[in-house]
Amino acid sequence: MSCLPDDWIDGYKIPKGSVIFINAWGMHHDSDRFPDPDVFDPDHYKGVTALASELAQSVNPDDRDHYGYGAGRRLCPGIHLAERNLFLAIAKLLWAFDFKPGKDAQGKDIIPDTSPTSGYSEGFLVCAKPYELDVTVRSEKRRETIMREYEAAKRDYFADFDVKV
Repeated sequence: MSCLPDDWIDGYKIPKGSVIFINAWGMHHDSDRFPDPDVFDPDHYKGVTALASELAQSVNPDDRDHYGYGAGRRLCPGIHLAERNLFLAIAKLLWAFDFKPGKDAQGKDIIPDTSPTSGYSEGFLVCAKPYELDVTVRSEKRRETIMREYEAAKRDYFADFDVKV
């Protein structure tokens, strides 16, 4: 976002033309809100039942549970669709698969690097660097369901987009 006229925020001058980025990482690692922000702890969000789109409309920024969809005028217009689809996708993955750390040559767990300085790519779009992961289907019955649904999707949906080279 670019500042159009000069502006003052909390005693700081923001000159016209300044480019401003939301510091989502900093806000998500605020030790005042999260006692140990570098540790994955789902209890950080315990009791939060409102949808991100509802929390984003609050005038109090402390009501927000995360800023993954942006803020203000730069709030993702697809926040409703994105949140619901992420929920469905993650629920289906957890229903279907067990996820465990990958193993080294001695059979010991390889714990992913979660350090903000070494575990992620650099740049505007930050992503986790590749890591070892052991993914297994939870049961034979679930494997059968997955394969049956995959074959139906290939037949009923993917076939419309099959490109012959």
